[in-house]
Amino acid sequence: MTLAYISVNAPLWTAPDLCGEGSEEKGPLLLNYCVTGRCEIILNNGNFVYVTDGDLSLTEHFAQRQYVYPRRIYEGLEFFIELDTLAAQSAWLLEEFGLDFHCVVERYCRNGSTYISKAVPDAEELLKKLWSLYHEPMPFAVMQMKIYSLALFSLLMAQKEIPPSQVCAYFTETQVSIAKQVEQIITADLRQYHPAWELAARFSISETSMKNYFRGVFGQNISAYLREVRMRKSAELLTGSRLSVSEVAERVGYINQSKFASVFKKQFGMSPLEYRRMKHLERLRLDTP
Repeated sequence: MTLAYISVNAPLWTAPDLCGEGSEEKGPLLLNYCVTGRCEIILNNGNFVYVTDGDLSLTEHFAQRQYVYPRRIYEGLEFFIELDTLAAQSAWLLEEFGLDFHCVVERYCRNGSTYISKAVPDAEELLKKLWSLYHEPMPFAVMQMKIYSLALFSLLMAQKEIPPSQVCAYFTETQVSIAKQVEQIITADLRQYHPAWELAARFSISETSMKNYFRGVFGQNISAYLREVRMRKSAELLTGSRLSVSEVAERVGYINQSKFASVFKKQFGMSPLEYRRMKHLERLRLDTP
């Protein structure tokens, strides 16, 4: 059993080749827990589902060659469990703790399905404890990781009522492609405004469908997503350029500087000028021997 701590600030990450390239055989049991962010999962039938904050997923079939993070930020835990090897080499441990990982597979991944749901409170508590151990000193942390991991799978095996899987809320490849193309259009030039009707017309679909596809993939409506992108870009420009605040506001699509300052303060807790001064002082401290 391998436990990985995942922290990504990128739109994608190449997945490990768990079963050999092109293989459709079962791989190890994979358990993912999303602490924060959003991760795209491709099901065996080619449809797409999305794991987000507090979601737990289990599968034996790994259909994708890369992880995709629609909002570019992701943190979470991932277990890789070689069931047969574990049973052969740790039989005494499994017997001592009454663990049967094949039972976990049968309960959550019956007939090769992928299970996705919000973690129940008891499981979430254990997963959050595991996450908090990453920065703890060794070897204490390793021992605690092992204890909490055994407790987690014991809980999954013994859980009486399993929440229904959320994989019914899936999107087709075409729907996902439309959502991602919309995202590229609205972020290509932040000074440009693209009304919903115009975006929908480009793909010959209704505004409602276009908005549903976008929210399904990115977890936000278009305006909220675009506001976050604009604020991230404005923070970069304030830190890495000599542009005035009004020029930064214009670059990210705000004609009204006061409106820009208000949105920025709501996002970062300080005005654009205060943010620029803070980042400047941070650089000076780092540069001072």
